[in-house]
This record gives sequence, structure tokens and C-alpha cells, in this order.
Amino acid sequence: MAVLAGQHGVATDAQLRAIGLSADVQGRLIARGLLLRFAPGVVGDAGTEATWHRRAMAATLAPGGTAILGGAAAARLHAIDGFADIERIIVVVAHISKLKVAPKVTIVRARYLVDDDITEVDSIRTLTVAATLVSLARVRHADRSQALDSALRDGSAPLGLREVFVRHRRCGARGPAEMISMLDQRVDSRLPRSWFQRVAADLLRQHGISTVDEWAVRDENGRLIAELDLAAVDVQVGLECQSWEWHGTPSAQRADAARKRRLRRLGWEIIELWWSDLDHIDDVVADFQEAVERARRLRLAP
Repeated sequence: MAVLAGQHGVATDAQLRAIGLSADVQGRLIARGLLLRFAPGVVGDAGTEATWHRRAMAATLAPGGTAILGGAAAARLHAIDGFADIERIIVVVAHISKLKVAPKVTIVRARYLVDDDITEVDSIRTLTVAATLVSLARVRHADRSQALDSALRDGSAPLGLREVFVRHRRCGARGPAEMISMLDQRVDSRLPRSWFQRVAADLLRQHGISTVDEWAVRDENGRLIAELDLAAVDVQVGLECQSWEWHGTPSAQRADAARKRRLRRLGWEIIELWWSDLDHIDDVVADFQEAVERARRLRLAP
């Protein structure tokens, strides 16, 4: 029971033999309904809830513990945005000849994986976040771009992701080139000013908020602190297009934090716009409008 509890209620026949449970005793437990045959070579505790994690664990154990979770299933296990409702179980193996897995499990062959591409989450062997992104791009999953944004927001280092993408591309795998391109957009480039100046400025104007493009903010000594992409100068609210370059290294994050502190000391409130905000620009504009109205109320307060 302890072995089963540590593996979402499932274990391999070999694991049970290793702790002294004979095939005869196991057979009697199955006959009495205390254990269930979950997959070839895998049994489960009948009293454990039949969760998605349980099915995922059984699927990775069935081929003898050599399979790992991949694709959208790995994205769900890593809690990547957009994959919480994924029910499919996808396992990645080195070969598929005579392979036995649990029912309703998709098998994917991967020849380019190394030990650094494999990790454990909730005791389940799975692809790392970076390798998961490659596998999503390999099948051109519709949410692969959202998955990259989620990984970056959750702290995946852009340089580390790039190293994995480049390694898989050199091996000839399909998909890494697209991930490198999307990462370049987020890390090495900013949102085009012409795009959001046209869209955001027009939306703000509809709400009676006038903005200035590319407003330079300087400190008391005339040193340039920031060049705000859009600014409501009278109330000191700015909008900046961000890129992930500020989150690539700890030193970059410290520099960005120091710059924001200087802007706050000068009385500025900053709203950020990211590549991942492209699909809901209205929300960013609403945040900007709320900041402007808050600043106006503060200036009118006695």
C-alpha cells in the first residue's frame, strides 16, 4: 500500500515482486477486488480515486518504467496555461515495437531525447518544460504559443529554453525552429510601437484620455530613465511594451526593478504590455484607464 500511495495508487508487477508480494497473492487480491489490473504489468489500488494523474502514472509505468509523459499531457502536468482540461494521455518512448501500454494512451516515438530532457513532477516521469514546448511545436499544437508565454511567466529562463530548442533543432527534430522564432519575438524584440500606438491610443481616446507617444522621463539631473511608449503626461501614467529580455537573467531583473523604482519615485505609474497581451488589448487599455482615473482622483483630493 505504501508503494501504491507514492505512485497515485498504481504500481508495476515487478515493483510488487521486489517487496515480496507473490504473483499468487497478487492474483487473489485482484480476484477479491482489492487490486485492479490497470494496464499490462500494472495494477492499481481499488480504493484510490481514478484521477487523470493516476492514469498518467499507469501509462508511464506500463512499458516497464521507460516511458515518459509528453505533449499536451506533459503541459498539463507542468500546469502550463491552456492545458488544465486535457484528458488525453501521451507517452514518449524510444521505440514502439511490441510495446504494451494502458488503454486510450497515445504513443509517440522520440529519438532525440537525452537525460536532461526528462524530469519528475508529482512522481510522474515527464518531459521538462523546454522539451514539452518542443513536443507541442512538433505536432503544431494550437496552444503552443500560449504555452511558451506561460513558461516564461512561470520563470523559465529564455537562455535555457533556447539551448534546448537549438539542441533539438540540430538533431533534426521538427518544431524547434518555430519555438526559436517565437522565443526571439518575445526576448529580442519589442512590440511594434506603430501597432499599439494605433490601437491603444485610439481606444484610450474613445475614453477621453489623451496620450503622447514615446515620452522621455528624466530624473532631476536630466538623465534618461525611460522612454514610455504611450504616456498620459498630465497624470503621469505610462504604458510600456515589454520583452522577456528583462527576465532572462537575475541581473536583468534587478536592473528592471531599479528602473521601475526610479519611475515610481518620480511619480509615474506604469502599465505593461506584453506579446501575450495581443489577444486581449482591451484589458490593458482598461488597466490604463483605471490608473488615469485613480491618478486624477488623487490630484483632486483635498
